[in-house]
Amino acid sequence: MKTMKQLNMFVVGLTFFFCFCTHGLAGPCENLQNLNLPDTTITSATSISPPFTSPLSSLGQATVLVPFCRVAATVAPSINLEVWMPAPGSWNQRLEGVGNGAFAGGINYPSMNTALSSGFATVSTDTGHASGVFDISWALGHPELIEEWAVTSIHVMTVAAKAIVNAYYGQYPLYSYFSGCSAGGRQALRQAHSFPDDYNGILAGAPARHETHMIPGMLWNATVTCKNPASYIPPSQLPLIANAVLAACYNLNGIITDPRLCHFDPKTLRCHGPAAPTCLTAPQVEALEEIYKGAHTSWGEQIYPGYQPGGELGPGGWASWITGSAPLTSFDFLVADSFFTYAVFENPSWDWRTFKLDGDVAFTDAKLGYINANSPDYRKFKTLGGKMIMYHGWSDPAISTLDSIDHYDSVVAFMGQNEQGQPPAAGGPLHETREFYRFFLMPGMQHCSGGPGPDTFDGIGALRQWVENGIAPDKIIASHYTNGVVDITRPLCPYPEVAKWTGKGSTADAANFVCVWERLDRDDEK
Repeated sequence: MKTMKQLNMFVVGLTFFFCFCTHGLAGPCENLQNLNLPDTTITSATSISPPFTSPLSSLGQATVLVPFCRVAATVAPSINLEVWMPAPGSWNQRLEGVGNGAFAGGINYPSMNTALSSGFATVSTDTGHASGVFDISWALGHPELIEEWAVTSIHVMTVAAKAIVNAYYGQYPLYSYFSGCSAGGRQALRQAHSFPDDYNGILAGAPARHETHMIPGMLWNATVTCKNPASYIPPSQLPLIANAVLAACYNLNGIITDPRLCHFDPKTLRCHGPAAPTCLTAPQVEALEEIYKGAHTSWGEQIYPGYQPGGELGPGGWASWITGSAPLTSFDFLVADSFFTYAVFENPSWDWRTFKLDGDVAFTDAKLGYINANSPDYRKFKTLGGKMIMYHGWSDPAISTLDSIDHYDSVVAFMGQNEQGQPPAAGGPLHETREFYRFFLMPGMQHCSGGPGPDTFDGIGALRQWVENGIAPDKIIASHYTNGVVDITRPLCPYPEVAKWTGKGSTADAANFVCVWERLDRDDEK
């Protein structure tokens, strides 16, 4: 029989346990306002009850339907971040950092909401400035802000987030993951080679990893279509090009499996009489050829790879990125004009028509080459047990898919020599690379999402299986939605494998495809 002293101790202990648990759902969040972290100021810590609508940032807005602790902080000198943490009983004991797009300038609330709804504590940063996503005017006279945006902000964000998570839950995350596409993809690669102990798993989409060549490539598209007004290709003529591309290229359900094997010749669309909506003029044909060819110097040196046929149509297609709705309205032009005006030449009066690939790219490399994430050396990340999945849509009109292929090939080459197109031999460089880093090409997907191909897949889920259970992704099933209903599924195969239709069953069903070590051509349709 318990003594009164023992009973009193039991009651005190039970009361402490009750208070701790109750406060763990509400009180401790507000207490984080007093958290002391190096070079960090906690600006707010608030328990949020759903529904909650986030502020509108350059990365969008989100409506949150789960309770969470919202912490905002600033890390000196100017990196703002937010950490969202689900109630302790709903936390999966993991952290997901989410990346930005283009020149950032805001918290990525939509991606944070996705992570939070899956049980993750999550963090995002504005990378050190507030701006529109295509606006880099903040860089004028502030090279330190460029370095924060391109190099340090995600690492600083991650260190602070882990400390805040530990203060709230009383433990650090068991595993940490990072996901980002476009500029977020560049941030992902940077984390893997420069800060390899920040994350256990990294999901890198369509990485803008070679900014000092990619952005001249974007300006190239504006130059070849707009410097001569007769060269401009209006949105009304994009269906003409897209239909001709599909007629010339191997495709299933309007999805081009490998555009590198497409033999579309823009000259077949040339008008043989007066200009008409059903054909292209000679200047338009020349412009189209140069877009597919990619930026190159006057002596033929390739500055940036060309864009692949197949991404011309759709809300995320050429009318947004390459040609725009009218001359000089494309996203390509907005990004490039801002970048060279404020970050490279630092001259608000700079005229894009004066840009010369032959010399200005070298100047850009010399001044800002450090912003690129081109290193193929991920040895420390691999040694620490890190796993990375990179993906890229074949129909991407913003960042050339070939650039991601070049990067992955450079990693394989760094690991040794490789006979492309052959199954990985045990101990070979491709095998060594695929032990920690796999690359998935996505036929028909545009920039990070959209397009006729399957663009939705569980990349973080695949990473968790690989990191936590040692199950590497030999294929990932992706889905395409129309009006909220899945109408196409397709396996994504680790490069250089490709999904091949078995010849039986629906070409809209992933079950009828296999991953093979061979290139496909039109004969595979038969």
